[in-house]
Amino acid sequence: MATSEAPATVDEAVRELRGLAHEWVDGRRADPGVLIQAALRALVAGVDTPSLWLLAWLLGGEEDQASELFDRVMDELGFGFHPPEDYWEGRLALARWWAAEIVGGWLDPFEGAELIIENVAEAYGPSEELAPLVDVLGVLWDRGPQTPPDEAVTYLTRAAHELLARIPPAAVRP
Repeated sequence: MATSEAPATVDEAVRELRGLAHEWVDGRRADPGVLIQAALRALVAGVDTPSLWLLAWLLGGEEDQASELFDRVMDELGFGFHPPEDYWEGRLALARWWAAEIVGGWLDPFEGAELIIENVAEAYGPSEELAPLVDVLGVLWDRGPQTPPDEAVTYLTRAAHELLARIPPAAVRP
């Protein structure tokens, strides 16, 4: 996701940080150097939060602070995710968060569907909450390349809306 060029706009910079967050929330942590470089690019593009400045200016011996600072950056930018302690509730909350990212236009519907299936549905198994997405993917799989990409995006986004309706928001942790 990260590139060596600075994003041209604040929106592009936030999108890059969100991209890192999409994997971050499920434990696939980016290297501290990647986080620091993304923070620097975001600052150059005009993103401004207190923790972003701290993250961007970490020195080599301070990289162990990058994880905590990135968590704070995500919260300051409004897309932090803090799952419930219960594993299964956390999985559903994660699916809901990714579905909200799809609906908000911050996560590609194909990528989001893949994240939900691989990280939630496969672990969670058949469930009423995840059925809309699983069903849509089954239909798209059966149709193969006959479904135009725009139509597939519409189906996946609609399924993400349905997941939001079926999975209640997680209780907010202090």
